[in-house]
Amino acid sequence: MASGGVHDPARMEIRRLDLRRHDETDAWYRALRAAASAHRVAPVVVEREALLTSLRSNDGNPNCDRRAYGAWCGTRCVGTALLVLPRHDNTHLAEIGIAVPPHARRRGVGRAMFDRLRDVARQEGRTVLATEVDAAGIGPHTLTAAPGGRFALACGFSPKHTELRLVLDVPVPEERLRALEETAAKRATEYHVVGWTGLPPLDVLGPFAHLHTLMDADVPTGELSREPVVYDAERVLRGQERLVEQGYGLVTTLIRNQDDSPVGYTTMCVMGGDNQDVLQDNTFVLRSRRGRGLGMLSKLSNLRLLSEHHPHVRHVHTWTAEDNDAMRAVNERLGFRPVETMYQLERALDQSA
Repeated sequence: MASGGVHDPARMEIRRLDLRRHDETDAWYRALRAAASAHRVAPVVVEREALLTSLRSNDGNPNCDRRAYGAWCGTRCVGTALLVLPRHDNTHLAEIGIAVPPHARRRGVGRAMFDRLRDVARQEGRTVLATEVDAAGIGPHTLTAAPGGRFALACGFSPKHTELRLVLDVPVPEERLRALEETAAKRATEYHVVGWTGLPPLDVLGPFAHLHTLMDADVPTGELSREPVVYDAERVLRGQERLVEQGYGLVTTLIRNQDDSPVGYTTMCVMGGDNQDVLQDNTFVLRSRRGRGLGMLSKLSNLRLLSEHHPHVRHVHTWTAEDNDAMRAVNERLGFRPVETMYQLERALDQSA
């Protein structure tokens, strides 16, 4: 959530983004990218076509309603906002993201956009606003040191959960990979991995979806008000189809035990175009199978697949809860380095006018 600060209200207009106009979407995305990249270390910003494809196919999104807004002074876009309204799960939430380029901050743009999104969320019957802040560095004071953090706190948000963003340079040196693979193989003698790129094979969709459900219930979420989501095969398949439609490459490893039952998985999303960044998505192992090095085994397998099918990529980004000691240890051994703190914040939204 980027900071805002007043453009003359008479000269500034806040309106829904017209996705049919290329000039408007171009200006809007440039503003978003400038805001999201400012004052950050190794920033990750959603690709233009991925974001616009998602917005244009919003009516077919079974899980959430995504709406884009822009703040305009004439033809200049001085601020962007995204409002995400879950359709089925956690329908008390309205997730908002406000991004104001540095040159337009401290002029009332962010506050005006927040007021608009708050009002829309209230009209939709939502009772909690949620947002995220990416703050450079690691430590207890990074939220108040970040412009977006100060703005979120001024808007009444409170931090509920914290994760570290870590970056791994790829390809990982072969010596390190082999040493880690040898150690993992010794600890996981009763297990094997199956990997794929793109959409999951139909024969694994059911158990793959079940692992997603268990993952969502297990992942640390601090004091967030969200409830775990239940997945079925159709939901998982449709979600991955949407990612492919948006230009992401999917790389997945499934861990199986001796009777071929799935016990864990990990997935990466390769950003589209010439982008050299990869987003590490879920990594999960059944509680009853932990302590056997399976998280490391799955990640090593996925890194091999990534190198084989997407040799152009150079950085893998992952987000790990500060209190997830086991996964932090795995990431450290792989060579991930911490670069940012990601805060998830909420504020109650009363229904009064």
